[in-house]
Amino acid sequence: MKPSANKYFVAYVIGTDGRVNFQSRKKGNLGNMKTLKQNLLVLLVGLLISSCVERYIPATELSFKSQLVVDGTITTDGGEQEIRISKSSPTGKPKFLPLSGCYVSVDDGKGNSFTFLESKDLGHYLSKIDNGFFNTGESYRLDVRTPEGHEYVSSSEELMPCPEVDNVYYELETKPTDDPNVNETGLQFFLDFKADESFGRYFRWQLTETWEYHSKWPLDKWLDKDGSHDLIEPDYSNFVCYGSDKLENIFVLSTNGFSQNSYSKYKLHFVQDQTQHLQYKYSLLVNQYSVTEAAYNYWDNLRKNNQESVDLFGKQPANVKGNIHNVNDSTDVALGYFGVSAVQSKRIMVLPIAGLSFDQAQPCRAYVIDGPLPADRPLYFATDFDENFAPYLGVAAADCIFCTLLGGTTVKPPYWDQK
Repeated sequence: MKPSANKYFVAYVIGTDGRVNFQSRKKGNLGNMKTLKQNLLVLLVGLLISSCVERYIPATELSFKSQLVVDGTITTDGGEQEIRISKSSPTGKPKFLPLSGCYVSVDDGKGNSFTFLESKDLGHYLSKIDNGFFNTGESYRLDVRTPEGHEYVSSSEELMPCPEVDNVYYELETKPTDDPNVNETGLQFFLDFKADESFGRYFRWQLTETWEYHSKWPLDKWLDKDGSHDLIEPDYSNFVCYGSDKLENIFVLSTNGFSQNSYSKYKLHFVQDQTQHLQYKYSLLVNQYSVTEAAYNYWDNLRKNNQESVDLFGKQPANVKGNIHNVNDSTDVALGYFGVSAVQSKRIMVLPIAGLSFDQAQPCRAYVIDGPLPADRPLYFATDFDENFAPYLGVAAADCIFCTLLGGTTVKPPYWDQK
């Protein structure tokens, strides 16, 4: 007798978590008992295999012990100085764990000392240090006392003179990606370094990028708990924003052994054209620091261990030793490094250039809703275009209308209109 054409069969799916999900499905032809037995055999094998899979946990995670983390370099730029103090987190879950209530100070070994007070951001300690406190050739030391009563001090760091930043520039480049069929285009930034023999041979750079970006639409039509709204003139007050970010990349250079204290075309970072960073206007601030040989070795080892970037609060390798230790226990070494440096800065402004596409820089789309509107309020409406370039009215995400929701500010930086 032939099997019925409308019977159900049980299908199973072994998920990535090892669980088995059963589903009842209808099929026109169930086949024979042999097929069913084969399916059950596969199920049993799958269950056996999945039961043998265990997560590999590195030994460093199993033996994890939280350590003090100090991130701070005081400089001669006249601005507010900051030292961040936290506890380390497991490498599998890196995050900033602020250590509040510390006493933090910096002294010059001559009786002069500056205290750092904790700001409203826990773990962030700030101080305004007069430039008269800094003298080239003198040494400075950090002192940290934790709420538990432990005292940590750094080695004495000498203040080295710093030459001016010679030249910062960029070139249009196209680079391969992990996909052999896809390349990325953008701007590769470089730096030329030049100094005479009156300066040291060890240097570090920190980069801060700032960019203008735009919303996809201004505020025009929306629906909230008070009803519907339709402006006569669209509201552009949250349409243009400015984002800023201090890059985590580590850039260091030693000219020790060079015939001259200079270097041409030192490679900085690459900015690709699939975001709005380069679409309207882009600023790069380069801070150049002169450092001691010990500080250079620390940052260079950190760069090598972290492939050019680092998270001081979670990923820092334990074998990269800093210069801060417990005064009562020399084996208790904090993560991080305290440094002091003269600093020179240069900012460049980049206007839109030919050769960049930005075809994926603005991912916002308005979505058509068939049927009743969602209960969520507010709902924002915007006019978009379909694949045939025909206009339609759809619902847009709030961050496609309010640029501040993407982390930036509508306040234009004071240097933004400089050429």
